[in-house]
Amino acid sequence: MIAKFITLEGIEGSGKTSSLKGITDLLDKKDISYIVTREPGGSSIGKELRAILLDPDTKISPEVELMLMLSDRKDHVEKTILPNLEKGNWVISDRFMDSSFAYQGGGRQLDKNLIISFAEYLNFPLPDLTLLFDLPAEISLSRVMARGKLDRFEKEELEFHNRIRKAYLDIAINNTDRIKVIDSSQKLETMLNNVEKVIEDFFNE
Repeated sequence: MIAKFITLEGIEGSGKTSSLKGITDLLDKKDISYIVTREPGGSSIGKELRAILLDPDTKISPEVELMLMLSDRKDHVEKTILPNLEKGNWVISDRFMDSSFAYQGGGRQLDKNLIISFAEYLNFPLPDLTLLFDLPAEISLSRVMARGKLDRFEKEELEFHNRIRKAYLDIAINNTDRIKVIDSSQKLETMLNNVEKVIEDFFNE
């Protein structure tokens, strides 16, 4: 079986991390080799960029934020994603290009055509499957606040997170073959069952 590239997307506190074990358990059962990675932070320079981008004290423009995200992603693709896919390892990434359309395009309200042009120029691969974990922004923020200290994105106003959610859902509407929406406002067990069904259906395609 050709190695696949799966991405997880969603607003803060949407359950991406909680779903990871269920996904990797299924891959283990099918004896599929894989790696789990994330953005920002999965590149060779990712640790430093992640610290800058998430630090609440970081003061940068939306354009600089986008450039840093794209720098992390380009290195991530070159050093981690493509080499593993070429070796036959599946890649499971917590966030990828859809995050830039949602966070910098929706949240920061940057020109989406500009983001598209960068993505095309940098030749980013298209995921084979994307799981979009969706829930109302109010629930998202309540979950995040319960965790404790907030990062630079989590501290943004509710409207910022509402714009991100809308952008994600718009992307999903236009990419129904690739993006499967998971209702993560449900109980954890129900959500994980839905994730398992999506992955099983993906295997059977």
